[in-house]
Amino acid sequence: MREIIFEELEEMGFEPVVDSLGNVYVILGDGRPLMVIAAHMDEVGFVVRHIDEKGFLRVAPLGGVSPEVALGKEVIVMGAKEDVFGVFGAQPPHGKGSAQVPLAFEDLFIDIGASSREEAHAMGVNVGTPVSFVGNYREAGGRVIGKALDDRVGCYALLEALRNAKAVEEGSVAVAFTVQEEVGLRGASVLAHELEPNYAIAVEGTIANDIPGVPEDRSITVTGKGPAIRVVDRGIIASTRLVSHIRQLAEERSIPYQLQVSPYSATDSGSFITRGAETSAISVPVRYIHTPASVAFKKDIDLAVQLLRLIIENPWPTEER
Repeated sequence: MREIIFEELEEMGFEPVVDSLGNVYVILGDGRPLMVIAAHMDEVGFVVRHIDEKGFLRVAPLGGVSPEVALGKEVIVMGAKEDVFGVFGAQPPHGKGSAQVPLAFEDLFIDIGASSREEAHAMGVNVGTPVSFVGNYREAGGRVIGKALDDRVGCYALLEALRNAKAVEEGSVAVAFTVQEEVGLRGASVLAHELEPNYAIAVEGTIANDIPGVPEDRSITVTGKGPAIRVVDRGIIASTRLVSHIRQLAEERSIPYQLQVSPYSATDSGSFITRGAETSAISVPVRYIHTPASVAFKKDIDLAVQLLRLIIENPWPTEER
């Protein structure tokens, strides 16, 4: 992901910076105030924790992925000598009797076709080797379907917003792509200490739960109604004046948006707020995040691009102008 984004930024005429942890960013303008707008490059996945004597892999999750969504799914073992593909397996249910118990990662294994631990090692697989769901991107009508739209969709939207943005006239804006968000906002924490921004906006693919069985009062975001401006989540209470500024920009250009309260999730904004930045987040609603196949609407993505471009060009609330 970083290689692709780095090349895109260079093609736009920037000289990207890659820090010690692997974040990549460019800075538009000069001086203060400074706003960071950041999307994360990482995705939920797995890491090999054990290889048994028959060559089956046991893994631990990296990020908030459920064992139920993994069973029977194809994965790629990364960092091996050649591409190694496998499938998540578990003991067949009719081998367990009639008892129904919740599935745990301890019940799962990955079958890579190895017949022994030694053969798995010869394929380049070791304890600590990362594992990912296999890519499956497709476009279907007005939707995109694929794994890791949290936060590939945010990376795409931010790149497209930057591509045609006008120069920043006062202060500076850092457009950043971070690492290790899914395991604790670690990349953003490093970037926050490095840049010490006055304002920060995370760009996300966020929970859209407009699906059967979810009451209206428990809705987080809805697909097809534009990007979500975050007001509250587990990591932040958003800056009132920053949210008001983003809403004003959207309304001036007739960009539909929704306000998001997400008390059980967090974004990179949580790391920036610890350095005193006024924060919020702009998110594309995505159904079924953290699964092998999530869904986003092109309309929401395009509207997010428009709003992010406006923010890059007009970053400061009225008091800062």
